[in-house]
Amino acid sequence: MRTTYFRLGRILLTLVSAGLFIPAFGADTKADRKKSEAAYQRGVRADEAGKRDEAIAAYSEAIQADASYAAAFRARGKDYQAAGLNEKAASDFEQAVQLQPGSAEAYFARGGYFAAIKQPERAIHDFDTAINLKLEHTDVYNARGQAYLAILNYQKAIEDFTQAIRLRLDNSEPYKGLGMAHAALQQYRDAVDDFTSCIARKPGDEQAFVERGLAYSSIGDYPRAQADLDVALKLDAGDLRAWRVRGAVRERLRDDAGAVDDYSEALKRDPKDMRLYLARGAVYARNNQLKAALQDREQAVQLDPTNPEAYVARGGSYHLLGDHEKGLADRTRAIGLSPGYALAWAARGNAYFILGRFDEALADLTQAEKLEPGNIETRRLRIMAQQRVAEIVETAKAKEKVPDSGKVKLPSPEAAPPSVPGPSKPAVQQAPPVVPPPPPVVPPTPPVAQPTPPVAQPTPPVAQSTPPVAQSTPPVAQPTPPVAQQAPAVAQPAPPVAQQAPTVAQPKAPRPPPPSESTTNLVLPGPGPTSPGEYHMRGRRLIQQEKYAESIEPLTQAVKLDPFLAQAFNARGYAYYRLKRYQEAIADFDDAIRLNPTYTNAYVNRGSARRAAGDAKGATADQLKVRELMKMPAK
Repeated sequence: MRTTYFRLGRILLTLVSAGLFIPAFGADTKADRKKSEAAYQRGVRADEAGKRDEAIAAYSEAIQADASYAAAFRARGKDYQAAGLNEKAASDFEQAVQLQPGSAEAYFARGGYFAAIKQPERAIHDFDTAINLKLEHTDVYNARGQAYLAILNYQKAIEDFTQAIRLRLDNSEPYKGLGMAHAALQQYRDAVDDFTSCIARKPGDEQAFVERGLAYSSIGDYPRAQADLDVALKLDAGDLRAWRVRGAVRERLRDDAGAVDDYSEALKRDPKDMRLYLARGAVYARNNQLKAALQDREQAVQLDPTNPEAYVARGGSYHLLGDHEKGLADRTRAIGLSPGYALAWAARGNAYFILGRFDEALADLTQAEKLEPGNIETRRLRIMAQQRVAEIVETAKAKEKVPDSGKVKLPSPEAAPPSVPGPSKPAVQQAPPVVPPPPPVVPPTPPVAQPTPPVAQPTPPVAQSTPPVAQSTPPVAQPTPPVAQQAPAVAQPAPPVAQQAPTVAQPKAPRPPPPSESTTNLVLPGPGPTSPGEYHMRGRRLIQQEKYAESIEPLTQAVKLDPFLAQAFNARGYAYYRLKRYQEAIADFDDAIRLNPTYTNAYVNRGSARRAAGDAKGATADQLKVRELMKMPAK
């Protein structure tokens, strides 16, 4: 056998030496360039007609006629990639680069392949090479910008998209990429402008409408967001993302029925999307459709049994339905799945508080606060639990100190023997029974005047004599009207000792908060405001005390109870502004103005918030509106 192979080797060597054996990809002298070019052109026409298989066959014929035809390899590689034949595509792109290592087009094509298979770093390397080889083209910069987006390098992406726009102003794609980069940096107003430029150049770009709708929602302009998503769904009714986002926007517009419809449509297209079930379940729960909410949350748990959020949500449904043991079990399961999940600890702590198990509530809420120190709701409920525990301990200590005098029978004054006249031994003087002194008479607490105007009445505009607000002046929350103080009552003389001391009314035990969906919806127990006006006044008093973070909760309760209370939106927006949470502040001022278009103070406040957020144009517009409302001439 070895001898046979040796002889075959010598024969082959002889044929090669004689020039009688030519490898398939060997000599250029055998390439039929005319035939190769004709086949290549047929492939191009087939691609233009959408006939991919015919194009692949034509490019293959071109390669057979001329194995050094790099353009045919690139073109066939793109068609293989479009057909999902990635291995064949990778081979063709690699062959094109080897055949023309100085070709910028070859590197650009291979970079596009790497980007498509989610290898952005390798794509960037090839795009860099193409650009260094002097391929100054809008598509190259746009493609590299998209790759930078994929690795979250937004500044580099912005630079590339900007260069792509310079090279070709009518190309819509770089504008869309630029908008996505600005949105990722939370520069939403810039993003809106970019998507608008994209749509102006390509009115049928459905993705651009979805992205602009998201940007609008991020700045609190929900009506425009819904309008964009409506257009997107007309362009492509199968866009799952558009259905899902429009459902969330409708929630913010308080269109719960529309939100449920959109979430349901999205679930028809993707019945395995766990988050859609959670979103729809939350709407059902908010509308007291408790069984429907539980069904959605059970489905979410089944789809993702390792997701702690699903267990927290289902636990909330169990608590609302009164099945507290199952609710506690679900929240305990959530903690087991994710011990660092603050919401799970807070939710179980809230449930323990509801059930009066204050020591366990205190332990859970303390852990939740450690994991999320900035959560005001968790902190406040933890303080309440700590107070309840302290009260229980003090009560127990007081019982231990009180002597057991229940069986001691004191003699009544009527049973004392009459005194006998005459000399006698000095009697042992008994201490007279201690009569508790009468309680001091405290002047009655002056009643608090009710300054809160009816909700339907708009806030009175700023007086005309008020000078225009300087741009640098922070927004001023409208002050609470002063509380009318009664003159203190004149103290009356104390009643005789024999009079019975007035009975001291025992304070009522505060009611625990109702079961909540999460710690963001906690209703704290204890005596306090119950109407939207009272919550509104409490929030404003906290603002006057410069307790801006603490004012958020009562003002949020106010707008939950009365979503048409423009003054509460304005006050909460002011608190957000002072906390430098400008986007949330602007959203609240938008709501206040929507409810009361002549609300001068809200325009003043929004102008300052817009300026602080970098929107000088919007701030100027608000200042002009203030002057218009106050009938002051513009300077």
